[in-house]
Amino acid sequence: MSTETNKAIVRRYLEQIIGEGRADLVEEFMVEGIELHGTGLPPGLSAIQQFVAVLGTAFPDRHLSVDDVLAEGDKVVARTTMTGTHQGEMQGIPATEKPVTQPAITIFRLANGKIVEGWYASDNLSMMQQLGVIPAPQAA
Repeated sequence: MSTETNKAIVRRYLEQIIGEGRADLVEEFMVEGIELHGTGLPPGLSAIQQFVAVLGTAFPDRHLSVDDVLAEGDKVVARTTMTGTHQGEMQGIPATEKPVTQPAITIFRLANGKIVEGWYASDNLSMMQQLGVIPAPQAA
């Protein structure tokens, strides 16, 4: 597949699965043994589907902005920003009703038009500070 095709696949995955919560489309974008390193999720489609459901419960009003998409060879890098209100339990944290902004970068590897592996990094510390779970640093 061309880098432009791979970029379009990743953009659609981010917009439809993560942004819109369409867990029913996960199989269209990913292989069965998908592993997203850095997420703490076990390998497999069902883990991704469960994550999407949890995300939808925790942040039902979320908006995902796809800020940048770059590609070379079989890899696509996406920089995203998710905003939303914490309205449901997430990682054992009850709803705080606080707004959250979380930037992330993911590197996806694709083969035959599907995502086969990924490496995810997001600003979880900042999100926990925004939720009030971890205190924000005090100004000097």
